[in-house]
Amino acid sequence: MPIIQTAQLSGNEKNVRYRQKIAVILTCFNRRQKTIDCIDAVLAQSALNDVALEFFITDDGSTDGTSDAVMLRYPMIHLLKGDGSLYWNGGMRLAWAEAFKEKRDFFLWLNDDTFLYPDTLQRMLDTHAKCMRDTGKAGIVVGSTHDETGQTSYGGELQTSRFRPLTLIKIDPKEQVQSCDTFNGNCVLVSREAAAVLGNLDAGFVHAMGDTDYGLRAKRAGIPMWVMPFYAGRCVNDNRIPDSFSDRSLPVAVRLKKAMSPKGLPWRAWLIVCRRHTGFLWPVYWMWPYLKILVTSPRFKERKTSTR
Repeated sequence: MPIIQTAQLSGNEKNVRYRQKIAVILTCFNRRQKTIDCIDAVLAQSALNDVALEFFITDDGSTDGTSDAVMLRYPMIHLLKGDGSLYWNGGMRLAWAEAFKEKRDFFLWLNDDTFLYPDTLQRMLDTHAKCMRDTGKAGIVVGSTHDETGQTSYGGELQTSRFRPLTLIKIDPKEQVQSCDTFNGNCVLVSREAAAVLGNLDAGFVHAMGDTDYGLRAKRAGIPMWVMPFYAGRCVNDNRIPDSFSDRSLPVAVRLKKAMSPKGLPWRAWLIVCRRHTGFLWPVYWMWPYLKILVTSPRFKERKTSTR
């Protein structure tokens, strides 16, 4: 069972009344300094006078001293511990389940390698308030991040075609709010109304795809999703093709092994996404990535050429 470690607030802190309660949800593994920098950036937000923040962090078996460093520096944080098998989706689920135990106005998802700008939380709250006034609905606000080159790394995503519902393109933030079809979970503000309908992240996912599924479920439920104007912060894109299952220079066996790993495209999780979001053609969508590994291999191409 996970271990929950927390600390009591002082009497003065308990007596302070805040306008909105926000639970900050993170999961981490062996990124001690990045995790600390991420939390520091949240605690430097300009909106802190208007909100009550409470952190719920899962440390999924870090061996670099992350838990000790976090609790020493931030004794007010709720720290939950995993055994190394939770990965992103499992860690976020565990932290969020703990945050669900009390009433909150918002839940802020963050990756531990996402570093927010000082006004980001205020802009996310302002975006939600404006869009709620305009639409009459509470929803989800997505913050976009950029990499070291200034290019969009994570954020809102659009479906390119109803015939290819899982082919997604990233949305570059603009000066105005934009709608999206789903999102990456690096910086996301989920209203309590949206969370009440959608619940937690799906337990069928281990590492990836849980955030994409959550956004697509929100769309199906009629919950609006808004990409906030301008960037929310910095986060390097770590989903690179080299050395992944999409890397065609690797042997087929290596690519298939990477695809089936928790950080690849494990067949059970991919099956959930395809059956849930691609309609009656889901078997085709489900099989194609694995078949693509075979047909794009050098050996397959050599055989194809030799038969001509």
